[in-house]
Amino acid sequence: MLLGTFEHNLDEKLRLTIPSKLRNQLGDTIYVSKGFEGCLEIRSQTEFEIWYKEISQHSSTNSNARLVARQIFSNSAEIDFDSAGRIKLPSNLLNLAEITKNVLILGIGDKIEIWDVKKYQDYSNGHLTDLEEVANQLGGAK
Repeated sequence: MLLGTFEHNLDEKLRLTIPSKLRNQLGDTIYVSKGFEGCLEIRSQTEFEIWYKEISQHSSTNSNARLVARQIFSNSAEIDFDSAGRIKLPSNLLNLAEITKNVLILGIGDKIEIWDVKKYQDYSNGHLTDLEEVANQLGGAK
């Protein structure tokens, strides 16, 4: 399970070191995608294939299904780790997520989220007060 919060910086070549604690669970080939809340999401090959099947099972005649598939898969890339445990994030995805240098790496179970530090602080400030309410709507915390 991918867990924890880590603060790192992109280097001048747009490379990001993924902590070994997370990297060891991902495998050699990973997929980075545009996330729903303005972050980037990283999945192992297995998790990405599961996600692909979930999205692709919807009818291609459904315009919403096509929209979701188009936005997700056209904004995804297969990437590999270099010998130092870094990944090179595509500049188009960094631009979409407004990531420049300082990033937070969040392990959230089956995937990793990559956030611009300031953007995540703003997002958290607006949503943490809602956490209990949202948990209750989902059936409460166990």
